[in-house]
Order: sequence, then structure tokens, then C-alpha cells
Amino acid sequence: MSGVAGGRSLWADLSVSFKIMTTVAVAAVVALLVGVLGLRALASASDSAQGIYRSNVVGVSALGELKAGINQTRVDLLNHVVYRDAATKEKYRKAFADDLAEVAAALEAYEASGPVVSTETLDGVKADWQGYVGIAEQELLPLSDRNDLTRWASIRTEKIGPLVTALREALDGIEAAENKAAAASAADARSAYESSRLQSILLLVLGIALAAAIGLMVARGIVRSLTRVTVVCEGLADGDLTQQTGLTSRDEPGRMGRALDAAVARLRDTVSTIGGSAVTLASASEELSTVSAQLQAGAADVADKAGTASHASENVNVGVQSIAAGAEEMSASITEIASNAADAARVAQEGMGVAERTNDQVAQLGAASAEIGDVVKLITSIAEQTNLLALNATIEAARAGELGKGFAVVAGEVKELAQQTAKATEEITDRIGAIQESSGSAATAIGEITQVIQRIGDYTTTIASAVEEQTATTGEMSRSVADAATSSGEVARTVSGVAEVATATADGARATQQAAVDLTRLAGDLTNLVGGFRH
Repeated sequence: MSGVAGGRSLWADLSVSFKIMTTVAVAAVVALLVGVLGLRALASASDSAQGIYRSNVVGVSALGELKAGINQTRVDLLNHVVYRDAATKEKYRKAFADDLAEVAAALEAYEASGPVVSTETLDGVKADWQGYVGIAEQELLPLSDRNDLTRWASIRTEKIGPLVTALREALDGIEAAENKAAAASAADARSAYESSRLQSILLLVLGIALAAAIGLMVARGIVRSLTRVTVVCEGLADGDLTQQTGLTSRDEPGRMGRALDAAVARLRDTVSTIGGSAVTLASASEELSTVSAQLQAGAADVADKAGTASHASENVNVGVQSIAAGAEEMSASITEIASNAADAARVAQEGMGVAERTNDQVAQLGAASAEIGDVVKLITSIAEQTNLLALNATIEAARAGELGKGFAVVAGEVKELAQQTAKATEEITDRIGAIQESSGSAATAIGEITQVIQRIGDYTTTIASAVEEQTATTGEMSRSVADAATSSGEVARTVSGVAEVATATADGARATQQAAVDLTRLAGDLTNLVGGFRH
């Protein structure tokens, strides 16, 4: 029982679309199975027909050709003996040979068709046929060529007659066996057809019955669920909130029923809550009427006091505005001082830069003077060597006598020039020393000037920093005073607003008292409305 209940519960939990598609699927499967059985029956019938054709029809046809060929050979032999001229005889000899070939082909075709008789029977037919052909070719045709009709007729009667009779009986037996096999194959095909038709009918009936049963079960389940939902909806329309669908399945009607039960339960709770709230609302509206009367009296008193405070706050606002104006003027003065101090600091920095560049140039001048001193020393050394050479030249000229007089004059001029060069270099050396000494003094003085300008810059920076701090302090004070002025104005406006609000509160209190009366009436209406529901 539990297994059946579990199966029903599982079926009930399936979706409606799945249940409907299951019914359609059952019908489709039945149709498919019927179609498959029909195709198999058709294939079997086709195979049976092909088998009958290959094994029986083709065989019987080959047997007919074989019997006709044997009879035609007998006619050929008879024509050959009847006609006496050689040309006609040759014609029928050739016809006999062609008919022999047709008989051989028909016998081969019958063997290929799959005979139903035994191999011994076929071997007997072949042996009789070979005997017939051998007697005809070796005895009858030679006798016919000689026109020996008596001997020809005797051999035909004694030898050919029995063989032909045996062949005819054997072929008739084979044909009867082939017809019997064909009839059996046809009976088997008919039996297979009737069996397939019965299976198809049974399967079709069972499939239709199963599909109808599933469809009926689906329809009954849906109608049962919708009936329960309809009962609850009709009760809801009549104000009855005590009805429940009781559906627990997880299909679409079940989910709809559970949702409807939940909605009715929530509506029932809401109606109960509204009923309780209506009583509370009536009580609260009475208290609200009393409180609004008290609020109206207090608001009038607040409006009077707020008017007095508004006048005082306006006087305070005027004084604070004056302080704010003075603070703004002081802030402007300090800002100007800060600007001048910043300019002075910038000038000091520029002077320091100029002094540093001048000091660099004086240092370069000292270095250039030192280089010039080195060059002068080189010139002095060259002059001394030149003087020494001139002295040597004078001594050599004295030794040369008259020949060296011209050379002595030149040597004297060179010596004098060397002395003048040495004197000039001494003067240059003295002047360069003086320049170097002046450059050192200038560098020292410029260094002292740089230090003084740096101290001036530091002092100016300190002043500018102090002025900036004072500017910030003054600005903060100015902003604070401005904020105070703004706040005092806001206070004045707020106090005025309080007076207005107090007046509006008094008006609102009167409106609230009227609203309390309306709420009392609304509470009565809600109580009557809730009374119309059964919960």
C-alpha cells in the first residue's frame, strides 16, 4: 500500500504538461511500434515473395524451358529424318544443336535457382538426358543421314522412348515438388502476415487503452484539484475565510491550491489584525483629540515668547555684523604686509644670487691671473736664455774679429731686446700679483656680502612666515566672526520661524482634533467591515 501511495504521490507531483506529454508519448510509442511491426511484416512479405520467385517461380520457369527444349529436340530429330535433301537435313541438325544448348542452359538455370528436390534426382535427370543426347547423335542422326527410316524408328521406339518417358516423369515430379514448395512458402507468408496483423491490432488496442487511461487519470486529477480551488474561491467571494483546498501535490493545480490556502490564511490574519486595530484606533483617536487641544494652547504661548526672542536676536546680529566688518579690514592690512615681506625676501634671494655669481667671476679672474703668471715665467726663462745666447754670440763675434762685427751688432741688439723683455715681464709679474691680491680681497668682501644678504633673507623669511601665520589667524578670526554673524542671522530667522511654526502648530492642532473625529468614525466603519467576514 505504501508503494502504491508513493507512486500516486510521485505521479501527482509531476507537472500537468509532463502528464499530457506522457499521454502523447504513449500514443506516439504505440504508433511507432505498430509502424515497426508493419515494416517488419512488409519486409518479411517481401523476403517471402523474393524467395518464392527465386526458388519456385524461376525454377518452374526453367523446368518449363527444359521440357520445351527436350520436346523441340524430338521435333528436330523427326524433321531431320523426314526431309531427304542434304541442305534441309543440315538445317535441322543445326537446330538440334541449338536446342541442346538451350536445354543445357535451362538445366543450369534450374540448378542455380535452388532446387527443392534432392541432388540424386537431378543427377538422374542429367544421366537420362545424356543418354538421350548420346543415342540421338551417335545413332539417330547417322541413320537419318542414310535415310534408314526402319532402323531409325526402331531405335527411337526402343531406346529413345523409355528415356523420354523417364525424363518427362522426373520433370513432372520436380515441377510438382516446386509447386508444393511455392504453396508452402505462400502459406508461411500468409501465416506471418496474420501473426503481424494480430500483433499490430493487440498493440494498437493496448496502446490506445493505456493512453486513454493516462489521459483520464490526468483529467480527473486536474478536475479534482480545480473543483477544490473553485469551492475555496466561492467561499472567499461569500466572505468565508475558513475554507481550505487541502492540496499537497507539487504540480500546477497543487501549487495553485497551496498558494490560495496561504493567501486565504494571510487574508484571515489581516482581517483579524484590522479588527483589533480598529478598536485600538478608536481609543487612540479619543486620546489624540485631548492631546491636540493641549497642543493648541501650548503653541499659542510659544508663539508669544518666540516673538520676544526674535527681537533680541536681531540686535545681537547687528553687533556681530560690525565686528565682522572690522575683522575683514584687519585681515586685508595683514595680507598687504605679508605681500611686502614676501617681495623683500624675493629681492634678498636675488641679491644673494648676484653676489654668488660675482664671487664665481672673481674666482675665475684669479685663476686666469695665475695662468698669466705661468706664461710670464715662461717668457722670463726664454728671455734669460736669449740673453745668454746673445752673450755667447758677442764673445764669438769678438773672436772672429772683423768678420764678426756684423754678427756682434746683431748679438748686441738681441741682448738689449732680451733685457727689455725681462724688465717687461717683471712689471707684468708685479701687476698680476697686485691683481691676484685685489681678487682675493674682492672675493672675501663678496663672501661677507653674501652672508649678510643670506641673513637678511632669513630674517625676511621669518617675518613673512610670521605674517602668514598672523594672516591665517586673522582670516580664521574673520571667518569665525562671519560665521557668528551668519549664525546670529540664522538664530534670528530661526526664532522668527519658531514663532511661525508655533502658529502653524496651533492651526495643525485644530486640524488634528478634526482628524481625530474622522478617525473615530473610520474605526467604526472598519469594525463593521471586519464583521462581514467569517474567520
